[in-house]
Amino acid sequence: MLLSERKPGKWRQQLNVNRWMQDWQMKFGSFGVQVIVADVAQSFLVVDVAERTVILAPSLKLSAAERMLEKVYMWWKRQNEMPEERLCSLVSC
Repeated sequence: MLLSERKPGKWRQQLNVNRWMQDWQMKFGSFGVQVIVADVAQSFLVVDVAERTVILAPSLKLSAAERMLEKVYMWWKRQNEMPEERLCSLVSC
């Protein structure tokens, strides 16, 4: 679809989502963690600690994704501040 054929509101909304995603990628990037959107079957969010990746389902609503990413970000921030031998999993924190 050409830019001129898009509805103004839809195009603006897509730009906002892209900017929102870039902001989260930059925040997580400071920990060496990648944030991507991909098909994750039945889950809305997958955290692969070993691969340092957060995967969001494309069907996830932006407000829900924001809340989830904030929680995961705070967890990763705590992990980043702890000595390596004291790291914990998401389940045990």
